[in-house]
Amino acid sequence: MRKGLFAALLLGAACAHAQQPAARQELFPYPVPPDGMTLLRERCNFLVYNFWSRADMKKVFDQPEKLNAAFGDWISFMPYCAADTAHLAINNLLRTVAKDGKKLQQVARMAENWTFCDTTEIYSEELYRPFAAAAATSKKVPAADRARFSQHLRRINSSALGQTLPSLPYVAADGTKHMLEADSTLSTMIVVADPSDMEATTAGIRFSIDPNTRSLIEEGRLRVAWFVAGAPSPEAEQHLAKLPDTWVKGSLPDVDDFFSLRVRPAVFLLDEHNRVILKDRPYQMAMQVFHVMTHPQ
Repeated sequence: MRKGLFAALLLGAACAHAQQPAARQELFPYPVPPDGMTLLRERCNFLVYNFWSRADMKKVFDQPEKLNAAFGDWISFMPYCAADTAHLAINNLLRTVAKDGKKLQQVARMAENWTFCDTTEIYSEELYRPFAAAAATSKKVPAADRARFSQHLRRINSSALGQTLPSLPYVAADGTKHMLEADSTLSTMIVVADPSDMEATTAGIRFSIDPNTRSLIEEGRLRVAWFVAGAPSPEAEQHLAKLPDTWVKGSLPDVDDFFSLRVRPAVFLLDEHNRVILKDRPYQMAMQVFHVMTHPQ
């Protein structure tokens, strides 16, 4: 469906009506960019901003499955439009449903489904943030759901790209509680691993023997903080014991309040101001970054 819609957007109005299945048209007709708009960015801007203009917002929520599919179509064009257009369109929709807790909750859940779950094709914390914030702060949304969206918002505000990670509470292998604080003199690599995952074991070994990683640690330019997600356990203790003593090591009982773990092991690179500069990438990419840091052009 989404490939057909994208082709329709590129080819024009006639194709748009031919490409859309009748079942989808029964909910509401999608807007069609004027023929004079030839650039992809222009056409996507028009479609995203005007998407809901022909929808009867008093009726579409009575057909949740079709509404969810339409919402997904709307989201699918956002990577190709201007960021400010996407945010304006999102804010317009949220204003429309702000006074109705059930509709707001439904919209936020659709946004989670299309932009924040592990299986989505378009994962975007930037797009999901305004939906989570609206649901988390509305007294018209049930308290349990507000708490859930609040947790999502805390994760995004803590570890999205460009965000400053707050002080991170962890439990060391000896059971003592500590805080990983910002250090303005060095960069930080945080790894959140599953001790039963062979990939995590391999990553730990490779980082520990990598000459670039070791050089940066010895020079005081890099701090490695290796954590196991969840409460301390014998398995976590055994895993951490195999890692270098020069690393910060421990367990993260409150991991869900800080990180969305889409890749395991999850690697987060922070600059000297504790801003997240890399995430959701294979650990080999961090090793490439360390190579560049030790071999400047």
